[in-house]
Amino acid sequence: MKQHSSSVLAIAATLFTLPVGAQIAFTANSSLLSGTYGNPSCVVDMNGDHLDDVVRFNGNTMTIAYQQAGGGFVQVNAVTATVNPNWSISVGDLDANGYNDVLIGNGSANSFLRANSDGTAYTEQYFSPYIFSQRTNMADINNDGLLDAWSCHDVGLSKPYRNTGGGVMVEDQSLIQQTVTVGGNYATVFTDYDEDGDLDLYFSKCRSGAPVGDPQRINLLYRNNGNGTWTEVGAQAGVGDGAQSWITVIEDFDNDGDFDMFVGNHSDANRFYRNNGNGTFTDIIATTGINPGALGAWEANGADFDNDGWMDIFTEAGNGIWRNNGNGTFSLFNIGVSEGGIGDLNNDGWMDIHLGQTIRFNNGGTNHWVKFELQGIFSNLNGIGARLKLYGPWGMQTREVRSGNSFSHMSSLHAHFGIGAATQIDSLVIDWPSGVHTVIEAPGSTNCTSFRRRPARWGR
Repeated sequence: MKQHSSSVLAIAATLFTLPVGAQIAFTANSSLLSGTYGNPSCVVDMNGDHLDDVVRFNGNTMTIAYQQAGGGFVQVNAVTATVNPNWSISVGDLDANGYNDVLIGNGSANSFLRANSDGTAYTEQYFSPYIFSQRTNMADINNDGLLDAWSCHDVGLSKPYRNTGGGVMVEDQSLIQQTVTVGGNYATVFTDYDEDGDLDLYFSKCRSGAPVGDPQRINLLYRNNGNGTWTEVGAQAGVGDGAQSWITVIEDFDNDGDFDMFVGNHSDANRFYRNNGNGTFTDIIATTGINPGALGAWEANGADFDNDGWMDIFTEAGNGIWRNNGNGTFSLFNIGVSEGGIGDLNNDGWMDIHLGQTIRFNNGGTNHWVKFELQGIFSNLNGIGARLKLYGPWGMQTREVRSGNSFSHMSSLHAHFGIGAATQIDSLVIDWPSGVHTVIEAPGSTNCTSFRRRPARWGR
């Protein structure tokens, strides 16, 4: 049951002077992380110290590189799992003990790796029923305050996992009524596309060799009706694409308060769907400057890499970062890498990229930033599914906390905002999964940087 209330509180900002940088550029460092590791990449705070860490797998052994407050990393072999996660990883605190847990999948099975009470060991819950696992996600699907999970199935019905309490998971198909039961389920994003206060689910679907019109290659949008039922509305909403999609980036690219979509396809053309604000979308890629013919992308994700207040697109569709120019168009920056997990890996407020042994540190610039770490009380502890709106002299920006974007990688659970040259933020509005509406009034400051809220004070 959703709880409806409102609170108004003040926040403070820390002051910093940031280094100068002209464009989006990175410096690669391959000496901080040891060992040889493959995909997927995961950048997320694993131990609750407010610093993004790096989670990697060497075969089925999970290694965590903990970011240190003074710089650098301390690397620990955390657990050896049954599953070798060659396709996907998602992270969240399933048992709300303050240490994040992990869902991994491969071409045959899924495993949950649950952290103990001090984060020094992990207990595996292995699911042996066959699944060709693709994108995994964590979200509170039934909105009971417990974090559930999801795994795309390439050759059959995708699998929702219900949290029964304490992070113990059971497969439960009743969580989402999937009326389209065929495979081709490559990637999913939980998002509130219609701004009605509950999470909906968008599928990127692909099946090699499937003819045009085959349901295995037609993207789906399941609208959450708010009463435990779901309705597939992809065609009705204008996003039932059938061009062999692997990934979808869902962000508020035009800062109008609702979420738009970039869809990376393997045939026909890529799409850029503008949210019309009435439950429908319009493809406007022809006017964005993004190459619709840059096909074949496996990975894509969104972040504000230059802290100018506009969300950029990091993708293999063009092999770099499509910088948001703030006027409905994008410009391509080739940065030497086109996929990976995104987070702040030196805690300087600029979003970095991890892949394999290499961290690409953002060279930064003069723009200002603020980032928020949510902690739910009535909602799940990570605040996954919360929507944040930040107001200031620039207008409004919108973010959503998600576990599982792109096709395989996992990026930070911190909500990061670039605010350009602005020297103050006016307010932050948070709509929590529980239904609680929080308004935080912010005093002016000469430069805004990270704020981490006190859970006993205003978490919902």
